[in-house]
Amino acid sequence: MGATNNEQRTTNHELEGAMAGKRRKKNYWFWGVLFIALVGVSLWFYRPDFSSGTIKFAVAQTGTITHERKIAATFVNQELPISSPISGRVHFIGKDGQRFRRGDGVATLQPEGATPGTNGKSAQNQTIQATIGGLFFHQTDGLETILTAQNLITMDLDKLLAQKASTKIPGDTVEAGEFVGKMVNNLIPTQAFLELTSIEGLTVGKMMRLTVGEQTVQAKILLKSERPTGVVVVFPNFIDGSATKKHQEVTWKYQSSTSGVLVPQCALWRQGEELGIFLWDEGVVHFKKVKVLDQDDSYACIENLASGIPIVITPRNGLEGLVAEVKNS
Repeated sequence: MGATNNEQRTTNHELEGAMAGKRRKKNYWFWGVLFIALVGVSLWFYRPDFSSGTIKFAVAQTGTITHERKIAATFVNQELPISSPISGRVHFIGKDGQRFRRGDGVATLQPEGATPGTNGKSAQNQTIQATIGGLFFHQTDGLETILTAQNLITMDLDKLLAQKASTKIPGDTVEAGEFVGKMVNNLIPTQAFLELTSIEGLTVGKMMRLTVGEQTVQAKILLKSERPTGVVVVFPNFIDGSATKKHQEVTWKYQSSTSGVLVPQCALWRQGEELGIFLWDEGVVHFKKVKVLDQDDSYACIENLASGIPIVITPRNGLEGLVAEVKNS
């Protein structure tokens, strides 16, 4: 009988323990579900803050889209080198690059071995005259009679343009036959070969807008070349600096510029079939369909867009109607 009572008490104790364990598990489940629900509600309530925190903005600004390209140019003018008839000391008349008429003296030569004030025919100074009217430069490069307008049209351009310059500026004394400078006819328009990556779309007679240093002019295409790839053009006038620096980098404006309100390219977003941008207006982000007037690799010019308005530059789905604070990138 005693054993039976003990067994009964053990069984009751085990049942009470099991029931307490179940109650504890229910409590754990209750509080766990409640915690998850609270976190979910909080995330839902503050979701705009989490989403808007990843948005970056920029301000739409007025500007200009330009379409320009840097290209290499080889300039050609009518040039004639002038050599010294005798050996001696040279004295230049006027400044380097000064214009002289044909027959004008550009320099005087004091014969070798003569001293100033020496009398006698053999000791007389000789005047070096301009062979043509034009600008006289002390510098020569050995290409004066090679790089000519006629050769640009008739010769193999690969071989012609491969010729190397040998720049020389005479010292105080010169040898007989040595070049003392060159005459450059600045009344004849400068020509040039322009090195391009492609000549597609270019035709003989078409005008190209080029900027050389401070000068911006329209040059006319005279010849297209596939090897080397490029074109021969003629300028409307002599190009300053082209006589002493035959090889230069010039700027080709291959398409007209467009001015207006610009936004970064990364701001453009396609929503279905509509291209647009996300604007910020009174604390809320809205999608706006836009028309792109012009663009380059960095910016797009937008029609009917106000300057100064914040633009989203990290667009994505789900931004429409989002409450956000503007923070410039």
